[in-house]
Amino acid sequence: TLRNAARSAKDYLIYLATMSFITALMFAFNGMIFSRDMRAIYGEIEVFIALVGVASFFIVIIVIWLVHYIVNFMIEKRSREFGTYLLLGINKKKIARMFRNENILLGILSLLIGILPGLIAQKLFINVFYAIMDSEYRITAEFNLPGLLLTGGVVLLSYLFALFNIKRKFKKMQIRDLMEMDKHNEEIHNEKRTWKKVLVAIAVSYIIFFNVMVFRSMMNQVTVSFFILGLIVSIYLLFIGLSSLFVDMIRKKYQWVYRSANLFIMRQLSSKIKTMRFTMGTLSILFTAALLGWMSVMMFADFQRREMTAQIPFDVMVYSDHADDDFQQELAVIGGQVPLRDHHIYRIYQNGTSVVNEFLYAHRNGTYRTEVDRNGKSGSSTYFEYDTYMGLSDYNRIRGMIGLEPVTIAPGSYLLHGKRLVDQELISISGQLEIKVGAALLACQEIRMEPISQEGMNGADYILVVADVDLKELTPYYSLLAASLDGSTPPDLQQQLIDMQDYYSEEDYQNIYAVAMGSGSGQVLSWSDTVLVSDNLIKEMNFILTAFCFVLAYIGLVFLCTALTILAVQQLSDSAKYRFRYTILKQLGVSEPGIHAVVRKQLVAYYLCPLIVSILLSMFIGLFASERFVYYTGIDAMNFHYYLLGVVVFTFLYAVYFVISYTGFIKNISKLR
Repeated sequence: TLRNAARSAKDYLIYLATMSFITALMFAFNGMIFSRDMRAIYGEIEVFIALVGVASFFIVIIVIWLVHYIVNFMIEKRSREFGTYLLLGINKKKIARMFRNENILLGILSLLIGILPGLIAQKLFINVFYAIMDSEYRITAEFNLPGLLLTGGVVLLSYLFALFNIKRKFKKMQIRDLMEMDKHNEEIHNEKRTWKKVLVAIAVSYIIFFNVMVFRSMMNQVTVSFFILGLIVSIYLLFIGLSSLFVDMIRKKYQWVYRSANLFIMRQLSSKIKTMRFTMGTLSILFTAALLGWMSVMMFADFQRREMTAQIPFDVMVYSDHADDDFQQELAVIGGQVPLRDHHIYRIYQNGTSVVNEFLYAHRNGTYRTEVDRNGKSGSSTYFEYDTYMGLSDYNRIRGMIGLEPVTIAPGSYLLHGKRLVDQELISISGQLEIKVGAALLACQEIRMEPISQEGMNGADYILVVADVDLKELTPYYSLLAASLDGSTPPDLQQQLIDMQDYYSEEDYQNIYAVAMGSGSGQVLSWSDTVLVSDNLIKEMNFILTAFCFVLAYIGLVFLCTALTILAVQQLSDSAKYRFRYTILKQLGVSEPGIHAVVRKQLVAYYLCPLIVSILLSMFIGLFASERFVYYTGIDAMNFHYYLLGVVVFTFLYAVYFVISYTGFIKNISKLR
């Protein structure tokens, strides 16, 4: 058992390396769940625990599938060895137990190899969290035993599940079956009919149809699961038909088929796809999931880096639906814990019209209204009930608090200040919108887009700024307090200020505010609340976004490495069998560089099949998701930016495994006779 385990570790080194890498990642994330350092920076880490738990569920399934696949692959490759054991008189139960123990030893070895890298990764990941939270991290000598035990249990459980049917599999095998098992894939079945090639056209048509449906947003929550199921089926149908399509191309004797070594490569590829069509389909799904996962990481990481602080520019903002609120209690709470550098209390106004709101409701996707309840309160909607106005002096005052230059308004004009995510809508309405203030009609002087907290504070998505003299014609709508702090913000200041208010409906288990206010059209990440404490919210959201990005990257790495390991193991294990075929090519006069070129073409074709399919599957989904992300966050980026970044990362890891496979393949066939 020990000898065979050592030999398997050598023969399937890339598999052992991948399992060690996955184990290291598992140990790093599981250790972070129990880490005192993580709880020190953010006591409520239940969100992180939940994310890691969901990720672990998918990863355990993938690891079970990987181990099960490799175990069955080993049985096929070592079938003559097992048949020899039977001839020597060793019973099947003992052979099954020996083989199971070999694989469990490989699992234990991967766990041992992954401990140190996992511990280092854990410390590095925690350091990233501390940096994101703007805190100093001192590396401790903490060794997380619960995390190690959890990781070891998950690895052992995965191997036991994958090896569950080994005993029954060996029990059914006869000596002859074992001796001839490794020849099954060498049998050539020349199909008389190639009707299966039609499946390629059907599958490609459905994939195009699915992408069109996604890009046009023609799916809903009820139908999307059926469309995704159809997509999965079409992927498997595609690989079922590809082998027949290649055979049909060969039979039609196209000229390009007989150029160079194309005929040899197409025969190799069609045979491989035929024996691995289900595996190829599964790998394409894993590649697609990994690519979309990495694209999502790029989106949220970019938003976190560029937009997080800008979204909440004021240290503290408090909303009150009482238009004459003086915020004395709030100021007392704030000033009693941290010095106030500056503050300003002001009013937002309305004139009983909702022209801008109605325009945005009609032209902005994702907006919504909440119907008035029996108490006469409407609750949070995208926009307020009426258009929102602000006086110029208040506008310049709060601009000065966040370092912006003051502005002036010409007589007979108003200024429209909005968020970047609604810039196109505001530009289109500004040229035709004249607002009536008293008896005067005001024209739009300009549009400004600096972030000034417009998710329910200084309007929702926009604010109309008028001269102070025009305010006497408007009605006070609600009050705001904007404050700048001179010192570190207490970690619970946000909750203290919220507890002073009475906006939570006691009967509403979802804690939706009972106050009627707008929230803006941002739907990915929004800062709509009656109290905004910048430092508290940014730290909380930084932690959540970082955890989300880490877990998505974790899943994407495991999916990608699992799929690439299967591709690499297949090629490296088959290279011994291919040695005979390349020996014939050499005897036919193909030079050593020529053989290496054929190997490259063969591996490129083999690796490109699932890669191209995954890119075709994810391209329109990724572009649509990127476009929606830019649309709903207002981040200044091209629609294809995040998808291309995901493809770059994906392709880099893909290339690493390709180089490893190519190098190992050349080494295995280098001794040609």
